[in-house]
Amino acid sequence: MGWGNIYRRRAKVFTLALIIYIDYKALQKREKFIKKSKSEALWKKAHERNAKRVFNLMVELEGLWVKLGQYLSSRADVLPSAFISNLKQLQDSLPPRPLEEVCHTIEKELGKSTKELFLDFDENPLATASIAQVHRATLIDGQKVVVKVQHEDIKKIILEDLKDAKSHC
Repeated sequence: MGWGNIYRRRAKVFTLALIIYIDYKALQKREKFIKKSKSEALWKKAHERNAKRVFNLMVELEGLWVKLGQYLSSRADVLPSAFISNLKQLQDSLPPRPLEEVCHTIEKELGKSTKELFLDFDENPLATASIAQVHRATLIDGQKVVVKVQHEDIKKIILEDLKDAKSHC
């Protein structure tokens, strides 16, 4: 992950911030010409729309962005409820990584394929989080286990995000 990728990530964040700013500013201007009863509904829709945008970008960017979203989901004192409900999905409902990626990571880390290590490996994860996902499996000796597989390249992503954050301080 080089500088080009860091700048692409920054550009995505900046672009989304600009879109959200323009969305809210336009609604603020429009509000002058509509009834208060309609205004509340429009603000609620804007919050929902922008919360989805933020959620989708955090899922795409992964790493520390997901951690930030998890933290923000606990801040009902700061954010509208639409943001809280959308960002709460980051607690335990992240999209799973493809099975091929999971198997590749296991083989890279352990030097053997899942077929060599397990009698059975459940392709549907029990949970997916910001840095890893968890699968049920049965070892060759029959012992049932849970396998936590770190997402590919997550270490690089987090380190780059930390460098990026440090450069802004």
